[in-house]
Amino acid sequence: MTELLGLIAILLFGAGYWQLRRQSEFAQAWLARYCRQQSFQLLSVYRYRFKWQRGRLLTQFRFEFSHDGLQHNEGVLWLHHLTVLNVDLPILRETDSPML
Repeated sequence: MTELLGLIAILLFGAGYWQLRRQSEFAQAWLARYCRQQSFQLLSVYRYRFKWQRGRLLTQFRFEFSHDGLQHNEGVLWLHHLTVLNVDLPILRETDSPML
């Protein structure tokens, strides 16, 4: 009986880890496509936290991007399983052009 419980615990741990990796890979690919469409340069993506809301487990990813190659900005992506719920971006400022 103990061996069975140990095996079930290992299977549950493996399934949870696999789901986290799958969600991270989805977020990376989705943000790469999103940044390409917005003409941003994606710098990095990382899982920030989990949040329990209305009976669902939400995952927050933070991503760093540049819109002009000089400034560094951070956005937020919320996922539920493999569904994008929201993307928050800061207000982007234009840099002063040295040519003017």
